[in-house]
Amino acid sequence: MTLELYSTILVSGSIAMFVALVGVCVMYGLSRTVRERLRQVRYERYIVALAAVSVASIIGSLVYQLGYMTPVCELCWWQRIFLYPVSVITLVALWYKTRETHVTVAILSAFGLFYALYHYYYHFQRFVLGNTLTLPCSYGGLMPACTDSPILVFGFATIPFMGIMVFGSMLMISGLAYRALKHQQNYQ
Repeated sequence: MTLELYSTILVSGSIAMFVALVGVCVMYGLSRTVRERLRQVRYERYIVALAAVSVASIIGSLVYQLGYMTPVCELCWWQRIFLYPVSVITLVALWYKTRETHVTVAILSAFGLFYALYHYYYHFQRFVLGNTLTLPCSYGGLMPACTDSPILVFGFATIPFMGIMVFGSMLMISGLAYRALKHQQNYQ
Protein backbone atom coordinates (compact mmCIF):
# COMPACT_ATOMS: atom_id res chain seq x y z
CA MET A 1 0.00 0.00 0.00
CA THR A 2 1.38 3.40 -0.91
CA LEU A 3 1.80 6.23 1.57
CA GLU A 4 -0.82 8.26 -0.30
CA LEU A 5 -3.44 5.51 -0.13
CA TYR A 6 -2.69 4.80 3.54
CA SER A 7 -2.96 8.51 4.35
CA THR A 8 -6.23 8.84 2.43
CA ILE A 9 -7.74 5.91 4.33
CA LEU A 10 -6.65 7.30 7.71
CA VAL A 11 -7.82 10.85 6.96
CA SER A 12 -11.17 9.60 5.67
CA GLY A 13 -11.62 7.38 8.74
CA SER A 14 -10.71 10.12 11.20
CA ILE A 15 -13.03 12.63 9.52
CA ALA A 16 -15.87 10.07 9.43
CA MET A 17 -15.40 9.26 13.13
CA PHE A 18 -15.32 12.93 14.10
CA VAL A 19 -18.36 13.88 12.00
CA ALA A 20 -20.32 10.89 13.32
CA LEU A 21 -19.53 11.87 16.90
CA VAL A 22 -20.47 15.50 16.27
CA GLY A 23 -23.78 14.22 14.87
CA VAL A 24 -24.31 12.04 17.93
CA CYS A 25 -23.56 14.96 20.27
CA VAL A 26 -25.93 17.26 18.35
CA MET A 27 -28.66 14.62 18.46
CA TYR A 28 -27.94 14.16 22.18
CA GLY A 29 -28.78 17.81 22.69
CA LEU A 30 -31.81 17.87 20.38
CA SER A 31 -33.54 14.54 20.86
CA ARG A 32 -34.73 13.23 24.18
CA THR A 33 -34.95 9.70 22.78
CA VAL A 34 -31.32 9.75 21.66
CA ARG A 35 -30.27 11.28 24.98
CA GLU A 36 -32.01 8.52 26.95
CA ARG A 37 -30.54 5.79 24.74
CA LEU A 38 -27.01 7.14 25.08
CA ARG A 39 -27.40 7.45 28.84
CA GLN A 40 -28.37 3.77 28.97
CA VAL A 41 -25.05 2.73 27.43
CA ARG A 42 -22.81 1.35 30.16
CA TYR A 43 -19.86 3.50 31.20
CA GLU A 44 -17.41 0.70 30.38
CA ARG A 45 -18.48 0.73 26.74
CA TYR A 46 -17.46 4.36 26.42
CA ILE A 47 -14.10 3.51 27.98
CA VAL A 48 -13.70 0.65 25.47
CA ALA A 49 -14.42 3.15 22.68
CA LEU A 50 -11.76 5.49 24.07
CA ALA A 51 -9.28 2.62 24.24
CA ALA A 52 -10.08 1.59 20.65
CA VAL A 53 -9.60 5.12 19.31
CA SER A 54 -6.34 5.48 21.23
CA VAL A 55 -4.90 2.11 20.19
CA ALA A 56 -5.90 2.64 16.54
CA SER A 57 -4.25 6.07 16.59
CA ILE A 58 -1.08 4.69 18.14
CA ILE A 59 -0.89 1.95 15.52
CA GLY A 60 -1.52 4.50 12.77
CA SER A 61 1.25 6.79 14.02
CA LEU A 62 3.72 3.94 14.40
CA VAL A 63 2.98 2.66 10.90
CA TYR A 64 3.78 6.14 9.58
CA GLN A 65 6.99 6.29 11.56
CA LEU A 66 8.28 2.73 11.27
CA GLY A 67 6.51 1.40 8.19
CA TYR A 68 6.72 4.41 5.88
CA MET A 69 9.77 5.97 7.56
CA THR A 70 8.15 9.39 7.87
CA PRO A 71 10.06 11.66 10.24
CA VAL A 72 8.42 12.79 13.48
CA CYS A 73 8.75 16.47 14.38
CA GLU A 74 8.78 17.96 17.87
CA LEU A 75 5.10 19.01 17.91
CA CYS A 76 4.08 15.54 16.75
CA TRP A 77 6.03 14.10 19.65
CA TRP A 78 4.13 16.36 22.03
CA GLN A 79 0.85 15.10 20.60
CA ARG A 80 2.04 11.52 21.11
CA ILE A 81 2.93 12.31 24.72
CA PHE A 82 -0.75 13.04 25.36
CA LEU A 83 -2.11 10.23 23.14
CA TYR A 84 -0.09 7.18 24.15
CA PRO A 85 -1.00 7.12 27.87
CA VAL A 86 -4.73 7.07 27.06
CA SER A 87 -4.58 3.43 25.95
CA VAL A 88 -2.82 2.34 29.15
CA ILE A 89 -5.13 4.41 31.35
CA THR A 90 -8.29 3.06 29.71
CA LEU A 91 -7.13 -0.55 29.81
CA VAL A 92 -6.15 -0.28 33.49
CA ALA A 93 -9.49 1.41 34.21
CA LEU A 94 -11.35 -1.44 32.54
CA TRP A 95 -9.36 -3.96 34.58
CA TYR A 96 -10.00 -2.23 37.91
CA LYS A 97 -13.48 -0.95 36.96
CA THR A 98 -12.75 2.63 37.97
CA ARG A 99 -15.22 5.44 37.32
CA GLU A 100 -12.96 8.46 36.89
CA THR A 101 -11.21 7.55 33.66
CA HIS A 102 -13.16 9.96 31.49
CA VAL A 103 -11.72 12.91 33.43
CA THR A 104 -8.11 11.86 32.91
CA VAL A 105 -8.70 11.10 29.24
CA ALA A 106 -10.47 14.44 28.74
CA ILE A 107 -7.55 16.34 30.29
CA LEU A 108 -4.98 14.49 28.17
CA SER A 109 -7.15 14.98 25.07
CA ALA A 110 -7.51 18.71 25.74
CA PHE A 111 -3.73 19.15 25.94
CA GLY A 112 -3.22 16.99 22.85
CA LEU A 113 -5.89 18.98 21.01
CA PHE A 114 -4.10 22.20 21.89
CA TYR A 115 -0.83 20.95 20.38
CA ALA A 116 -2.62 19.54 17.32
CA LEU A 117 -4.44 22.83 16.70
CA TYR A 118 -1.24 24.84 17.16
CA HIS A 119 0.64 22.55 14.79
CA TYR A 120 -2.12 22.44 12.21
CA TYR A 121 -2.37 26.25 12.19
CA TYR A 122 1.11 26.37 10.66
CA HIS A 123 0.32 23.58 8.21
CA PHE A 124 -2.91 25.32 7.18
CA GLN A 125 -1.04 28.57 6.63
CA ARG A 126 1.59 26.84 4.49
CA PHE A 127 -0.30 24.20 2.53
CA VAL A 128 -3.74 25.78 2.14
CA LEU A 129 -3.12 29.52 2.20
CA GLY A 130 0.39 29.44 0.74
CA ASN A 131 1.97 31.55 3.51
CA THR A 132 5.41 30.66 4.77
CA LEU A 133 5.65 30.79 8.53
CA THR A 134 8.46 29.51 10.69
CA LEU A 135 8.48 27.88 14.08
CA PRO A 136 11.42 27.71 16.47
CA CYS A 137 11.66 24.00 15.67
CA SER A 138 11.93 24.81 11.93
CA TYR A 139 15.59 25.75 12.04
CA GLY A 140 17.13 22.32 11.74
CA GLY A 141 18.59 20.14 14.39
CA LEU A 142 17.95 16.51 15.14
CA MET A 143 14.24 16.57 14.28
CA PRO A 144 12.54 17.59 11.06
CA ALA A 145 10.90 21.00 10.75
CA CYS A 146 7.40 21.19 12.23
CA THR A 147 6.21 23.21 9.23
CA ASP A 148 6.97 20.34 6.83
CA SER A 149 4.53 17.50 6.24
CA PRO A 150 5.19 14.12 4.64
CA ILE A 151 1.51 13.89 3.65
CA LEU A 152 -1.18 16.20 2.28
CA VAL A 153 -4.56 14.63 1.59
CA PHE A 154 -7.51 16.41 -0.07
CA GLY A 155 -5.39 19.57 -0.20
CA PHE A 156 -5.76 20.36 3.51
CA ALA A 157 -5.38 17.28 5.73
CA THR A 158 -2.03 16.57 7.36
CA ILE A 159 -1.02 14.46 10.35
CA PRO A 160 -1.85 17.24 12.86
CA PHE A 161 -5.29 17.50 11.24
CA MET A 162 -5.84 13.83 12.06
CA GLY A 163 -4.67 14.64 15.59
CA ILE A 164 -7.43 17.25 15.84
CA MET A 165 -9.99 14.67 14.73
CA VAL A 166 -8.72 12.04 17.19
CA PHE A 167 -8.39 14.30 20.23
CA GLY A 168 -11.73 15.97 19.47
CA SER A 169 -13.37 12.56 19.19
CA MET A 170 -11.89 11.43 22.49
CA LEU A 171 -13.18 14.59 24.17
CA MET A 172 -16.69 13.94 22.85
CA ILE A 173 -16.61 10.29 23.94
CA SER A 174 -15.38 11.38 27.38
CA GLY A 175 -18.29 13.81 27.61
CA LEU A 176 -20.77 11.11 26.68
CA ALA A 177 -19.17 8.79 29.25
CA TYR A 178 -19.56 11.47 31.92
CA ARG A 179 -23.23 11.94 31.08
CA ALA A 180 -23.88 8.19 31.12
CA LEU A 181 -22.06 7.76 34.43
CA LYS A 182 -23.94 10.66 36.00
CA HIS A 183 -27.25 9.22 34.81
CA GLN A 184 -26.40 5.72 36.05
CA GLN A 185 -25.38 7.02 39.48
CA ASN A 186 -28.69 8.88 39.81
CA TYR A 187 -30.61 5.62 39.25
CA GLN A 188 -28.64 3.40 41.62
